[in-house]
This record gives sequence, C-alpha cells and structure tokens, in this order.
Amino acid sequence: MDRRDFIKSGLFAAAVGAAMGPKAIAQEANRRVEQEQKAKDILNYNPQMQYRPMGRTGVNVSALGFGMLRLPMKNGHVDFDQTTPMVHRAIEGGVNYIDTGRVYMGGESEQAVGKALAGGWRDRVYVTSKMPWWEIQSADDFEKFFDQSRRTIDTDVIDFYHIHMIMHRAWKDYVLPYRLIEKMENLKAQGKIRFMGFSFHDSLQLFKRVVEYTPAWDFCLIQHNYLDYEYEAGVLGPKYAAANGMGLAVMKPVRTGFLANLPQSMREALASTGIRKPDAEWALDYLWDIPEVSVAVSGMGSMEDVEENLSYAAKAKPNMLTPAEREALGAAIYAYRHAPGHIDCTGCYQCIPCPQNVAIGYIFAYVYNNYLLHRNKERAMLDYTVSMSPVQRGDPASSCIGCGECLAKCPQHLDIPNLLAKVKETMGK
Repeated sequence: MDRRDFIKSGLFAAAVGAAMGPKAIAQEANRRVEQEQKAKDILNYNPQMQYRPMGRTGVNVSALGFGMLRLPMKNGHVDFDQTTPMVHRAIEGGVNYIDTGRVYMGGESEQAVGKALAGGWRDRVYVTSKMPWWEIQSADDFEKFFDQSRRTIDTDVIDFYHIHMIMHRAWKDYVLPYRLIEKMENLKAQGKIRFMGFSFHDSLQLFKRVVEYTPAWDFCLIQHNYLDYEYEAGVLGPKYAAANGMGLAVMKPVRTGFLANLPQSMREALASTGIRKPDAEWALDYLWDIPEVSVAVSGMGSMEDVEENLSYAAKAKPNMLTPAEREALGAAIYAYRHAPGHIDCTGCYQCIPCPQNVAIGYIFAYVYNNYLLHRNKERAMLDYTVSMSPVQRGDPASSCIGCGECLAKCPQHLDIPNLLAKVKETMGK
C-alpha cells in the first residue's frame, strides 16, 4: 500500500469516525498517523502484515519470511514461471524477508530469487544468502562463492549473509581455521553485506560458544518448532540470541512439512482441547508467540501456501497463545513422544562426534521418530539421505560398529548401538 492509498483509506475512515463522534475521530487520526509512520520506517509496509525488530540491525522484518527451498518443480528443475508470481504475491502481502542459499535447489534457488526480484521488486525486500563451509577448499573460495551468489541474485548488496549450517565439524575444521568470521566482517566493512550471521544445526552448548565468540554477529538462523523444544539450540536458543542483541530467524517452522500434515494421533490431541486450526497455523503461531523470534522462514511450494501463510501472519503477535492453546500443543507433543517405538532422543548431540561419524541425534530425533508417525518411507528417506550428507551431519546408522563410546555420553541413557541397528533394519541403511 503506497502513501496515496493510506491517505484515501484514512480520509474514508475519518469520515466514518465523524459520524461516530469526536472520540472516534481522534482514534482514527492516531491510527492513520501511526500507519503512515510505519510506512516510512518499515520496508514494504502493509497493514495486513505484522513486523518485528531484527535485533541490533535496527530494521523491522515481516513476521513471515519466504524460504526459497520448497519451490514448485518442473522436469527436475525449479519452475520459475510458477515461483515468480508466488514471490510477488508474498511481497504484495507485506513480506520483506526472502531467504535463499547458494546450495538450495542445486543452485537454482538463488536464480529464482534473481528472476523474481527483477524489475524493481528487489528494493522492497531484504535478501539473505549463505556460505556453505563444506564446499570451501581454499582460502579464496569464500569471496569467490560470495561474488557468485551476488551475481546470481543480481544484487549489489546481500542484506543478511550467513555462514551456512554451523556444526561441531564446521566450527572446528572450517570456520575458525579459514577465518570465516573475519572474512564476513571484511564484506560488511566494504558494504557488500549489511548484516552478518550464521545458520545453526548443533547443540545448545556449541550455539552459546558461537554466539559468544564475537560481538560482530547481527543475527542467526536456527531450526525450531513446538516438537523440538530440546532439539539443537531448542527453546533456550531464541532467548540466548536475543540476550546478546541478535536478531533471530527460525527455519523449518513446520518441520519440513511434518507439522503441516499431522498424523491422526497428534491432530486428535490438538482437537481434544476444543480448539481447531489448520496444522500449519498451529506451528507458525507457536513461533510467533515467542517474543524473541524476529521472523519465521517458511518454505512455500504453491500459491495456496502463500495465501494461507499470509492469512496466518496477519494475526502474528508475541505472546499470542491462550492457556488453552498451550495445553493443546502440550497434548500434541505428548502424542508424538508416546508413539509406539518412539526413541526418547532430544537431539542434544552429546553423543557426537562419533568415531564412525554416525549422525546419531539427527537420525533418532528427526528422521526415525517422524517416520514412526507418518509411516512414509519415501519421505523419511529424503530426510535421511538428501538432508544428511556425511560431511554435514554424518553417516547413516549402518556405519555403527557397536563400539559403545556413545553410551556414557547420553543423558537419556539410550542403548544407542541397538537402536541404530533397529534404524538400519527399518530404513535399509
């Protein structure tokens, strides 16, 4: 909505207020002034979207971000003809945060962003991208990959730039030895990026270590949802980031689609409290309820997804959940954790590094427990293989040799070798 639209709508509302009396006129005038101020201060402001401060960056971002990782496909490639109108509709709805990465969709995600933002749309949004540490082979690769991303997106400046997917191996073997943080600071000093941060997939302990390493971090991106309150950075991650002045983006709010299409047991648990919402709305509302969350980055694969998410985001407020809604989410969590065969792994990652590089916590907490409820092996194998490379997360259950080194490290006292054998039998690797 541009300034002329604000004025027109404001005059109409003032006329209505006049018929209602002086108090209504004053209230409408204040509302109009507030909206016009927001239009000046917030990029791509739309009164139907909610906005939140992004930590020390000083900018306000839309409560909903467009994650460019679940795009419509055609003949094995991103369908740009479908994707571009989706991005435009999201921007028209007030979205101002577009999240992509060099390795997303085989490199086609950044292409999709560049195509969608051509013709003036770039000026209405903040664009993010990410540096994949596992592709770095020499000291020059950081700048080379950054420039490639910038050219692909067709932008002079990347607003939010991440070190992608920091984990224990990434931190120890790549981020520190290759001085990636200093390289990020140089990009910022040169004006090539506006804000520097990282995305994260490991334990809360490592998360704290990374956050505390430098005051130069502006923001971070973590995985979180109502099932994973203990997984990775968990429910304490947002509070710790905010306490250090960082903006916080959250990825996978619907757990790679799992929470957007709940198994019957979880859906019945939610409904048992008498509250009914679409599955995805429950997941997004949980995140928007958390005051420290700046933006929930949601992958959207269709125009229907965009429209639904925009309607949910219009109501997004900190502390928005009622006691009854919190009870409903608790019932759904209980149903999930009491599924037959559920492995009570919190994904704390105390068991890694494994001598055989097995991705223990990810396999149990994220892949196998999901599979037990939806029983869709093809879908589970995508999480197990495509999303779990040996370099990034680790190796499959079949790599376990039963050495038992993990047993003393597990706070849940799980029989990890035998459970890995069960996973191998079920998943076939």
